[in-house]
Amino acid sequence: MIIEELEVKISSLKKRITDISIDSITQESFAPTRNQFIGSKSELSSFYNDISALEPNQRPLAGKSINDCKLYIESFFERLQSQILEREILKENESDIDVTAPFHENSKEIEQLPSGAALHPITEDLQRILTIYEKMGFQVFEAREIDTEYYIFDSLGFPKNHPARENWDAFKTEEGLTPIPHTSNMQVRIMKYFKEPPIRAVMYGRCFRNEAVDVVHGHTFHQIEGIYIDKGITISHMIATIKSFIESFFEQEIVWKIQPAYFPFVEPGIEFMIRCVFCDGKGCSSCKNGGWLEMAGAGMIHPVVLREGGIDPQMYSGFAWGLGLDRMVIQKNKIKDIRSLFGSDVRFLQKK
Repeated sequence: MIIEELEVKISSLKKRITDISIDSITQESFAPTRNQFIGSKSELSSFYNDISALEPNQRPLAGKSINDCKLYIESFFERLQSQILEREILKENESDIDVTAPFHENSKEIEQLPSGAALHPITEDLQRILTIYEKMGFQVFEAREIDTEYYIFDSLGFPKNHPARENWDAFKTEEGLTPIPHTSNMQVRIMKYFKEPPIRAVMYGRCFRNEAVDVVHGHTFHQIEGIYIDKGITISHMIATIKSFIESFFEQEIVWKIQPAYFPFVEPGIEFMIRCVFCDGKGCSSCKNGGWLEMAGAGMIHPVVLREGGIDPQMYSGFAWGLGLDRMVIQKNKIKDIRSLFGSDVRFLQKK
């Protein structure tokens, strides 16, 4: 085989992917269709076997082309899944139910609903989460919603050319300030506030990112972040802390795993995953048919960040972790569309 033949096969596969119509895919057929193109027995997997038939000097280029094709297919199916979920939500909303009726449509008897509102789910769960952390010995701080590049990026070791600094990711004001894209802007500020470990702090606040809005993403969202710094702190302490919190929040034992991840201000970095609480790991729209939900990004605080906060990394170590509050709220309450959290439907706040 020559590399040109492999390139033709890759182009043909991409063409067939593009020809897939959302009208021909359902929630039930999504996973089998995806596996057909990117599963362990898919045509894409066979491409890797073709590499051995190439000349040694052609193999690196072939491997790059196959990996690029894999990323292309994964991105396509992520977009397709979001479109399918939006379509299903629209179908559910297309009903002849009178949503203004002052009674619950599922009641056997006409029973007037209470007119009073309740706490917003985000407010309610935020209070619960902060109470959990306070019981674990953490002090709570509210994050600044607008901050300087120093606290948002420089103090955390972000390179000057990091894409998170650009306008297509982070917003900028005319004064050069940045609405925070994460609550990590508080890390060094908290270290300087305490001055000396032990430091146990949890920060919460609204974050803002320049991205498209869909059923699982928003340009404005809430984040909760924590840091724990002391002598002899290890990854084991980090995993135990995150696990204890998640089990307290969901009020059930969890099956968990960790996988490597990159964040500029921690080393090493991980993603903390739990078996999907909706399908028990069988695969559903909430876990993108993978059986696992990402709950937190975490890692051991980078020595550069510790030094920036005035703490000697030779004497102390610590870990940091971040959680998306909005996603935790929709997961716990089984809300299908994250945009419902910011809608104007008063029924969303009514106690049923």
